[in-house]
This record gives sequence, structure tokens and C-alpha cells, in this order.
Amino acid sequence: MKGLELGRLYFEEYGRELIRKFDPEGNTISAGLSGYGSECEGFDDDVSRDHDFEPRFYLWIDDEADRRIGFKLMRAYNALPREFMGFGRTAHSLYSAGRGGVVTVRDFFETFTGLTRLPESSGEWLRIPEYALAAAVNGEIFVNGSAEFDLYRETLKNGMPEDVRRKKLASRLALAAQSGQYNYPRMLRRGDTGAAALAAAEFALKGLETVFILNKSHAPYYKWLFRGAARQKILSELVADFEYVVNAPQGEEKVERIEKICAAIAAEAVRQGYSDARDDYLEAHAVSVFRKIRDPYLSSLHLMEG
Repeated sequence: MKGLELGRLYFEEYGRELIRKFDPEGNTISAGLSGYGSECEGFDDDVSRDHDFEPRFYLWIDDEADRRIGFKLMRAYNALPREFMGFGRTAHSLYSAGRGGVVTVRDFFETFTGLTRLPESSGEWLRIPEYALAAAVNGEIFVNGSAEFDLYRETLKNGMPEDVRRKKLASRLALAAQSGQYNYPRMLRRGDTGAAALAAAEFALKGLETVFILNKSHAPYYKWLFRGAARQKILSELVADFEYVVNAPQGEEKVERIEKICAAIAAEAVRQGYSDARDDYLEAHAVSVFRKIRDPYLSSLHLMEG
């Protein structure tokens, strides 16, 4: 059983009654399972059950609702059965956004953004790690009741300014070109297989992150990049090529596979209108993307920053 399914069943068994009791109008509490943890991404398996696997869900409320019902709702949640379908549940406090329970919308999302409000400036958006944005909007929402929660989740999922996306794309294209197209073959010629392996890994990392950006989604924590990229609508067919770049023995075959990946990414960047370059070398596309940025702060940064 997956963690999301366990959380949903636990909610249907016990949580929905809490909603009926504390939010009869259906406009105060949102419920679901989201955040850090492989189960929130849907990537959990038998191996991941060795820690933090439990029946749980979140009840998200705004600050006004917190003042009215927060403490009573927390007590009611913590009074739910500790065992469910053979799995145990640990205790949670009102102000803990760690493993489920009652939490205010602002406290929950501050865990990921470091802000007590939604990001406003391009710099604030740029400084939030992609894996944190991915965790903030993953999982499943069982009940939509809090308008503030919906606003936060929708904004962090789809509200990134286009210039910020361009800056992220430009930096990753430049770094992928440097590590994969430039440094990897040079390290091979020098016989420096260790450095070549690092260059290949860095190329895969930045290349996979580029796939997410071109899908207008957020890249998860690095260990889930391959599985997450395979779910994307665009360029998911490159996952096997990225796996080859990371796992195959060092050699010219990897150079060819890297160039194949870069050609596909370059074509997609052009197709979406991000780049006007006519080259498979990704640095040319990075420069083209960067030149389209109009935000003065973002355009003042180094090409590879972001």
C-alpha cells in the first residue's frame, strides 16, 4: 500500500467526521497529504517504510480559524486511533508541520518557502529551491475548504513569474553545456575518469532539472529526478538516455548520448519560444534565453546563477 492511499483511507475513516464537526459549512478546513517524504510524491515502496510511514493527513486552517478552533481541532486529531491497518501513528502538535496534523496555512508553507507570505519579488521566487516548491504542491488534497490554502498552493504551483522561469532555464542550460558537452569529453581525452564521471552526473542533474522547467513543473529532490521526469508530458523519453549517461562505462558512446539529449532539449526550447538559437550546443540557447529576460534584477545576475 502506498502512503497516499493509507492517508486517504485514514482520513475517510476518521478525518471526514472532523470536517463535518468543525467545518459544517465547508469553507474553513482543507485536508490532504502533502510535503516532504517519498509517500507525498507517490514514490514510496517497501524500502521506504523503514521510517516515517504512518496513517496521517493534514488539516490546514487559516489564522482566523486557528484562533477559533485550532486548539480543539488539534486535540480532536490527536485523539484519533493510534493504530490503523497495522500501522502506528505518532503525536503531532498544533504548530508542527512535520508529519501531519493541524497546521496553519502560513506555517505549513513557510516550511518550504522560508516566507510568512507568498513570494512577491523575482529574487524571492528564485531563492526557493525547486525541491521545496515541488514538496509544497505535491500529494493529494482530500477536501478543499480553506481559500487561503488554495491560493498558496495554486500560486506556488503555477504562479512563478515567466522571467524567473527563464532565469532558471538559462542557468541550467549553461551548466548542462559546461558539464556535459564541454567538460565530459575533455576529461575523457585526459584519461581523468573520476572527473569525467562527475561531469556526467552533473550533466544528468542539470539536464533533468531542465526537463521539469520545460514542463513548467518543479523538480523534486535529486533522488526522485529520474522517476519524476518519467511522469512529465514533455521529454520524458529522455529518461533512459540520462540513465545511460549516469550508469554506462565512460567512453565516446556517452558523448554521443549527451549530444542526443542536448539536441532534443534545444529543439524543445526553440519550440516553446524560449530560445532563438540554431545550434545543439546548449550554451547558445542559454544565452538566447537569458537575453529575453526583462526583469532588471534577474538580468543583472550571472548566466549560471539561479
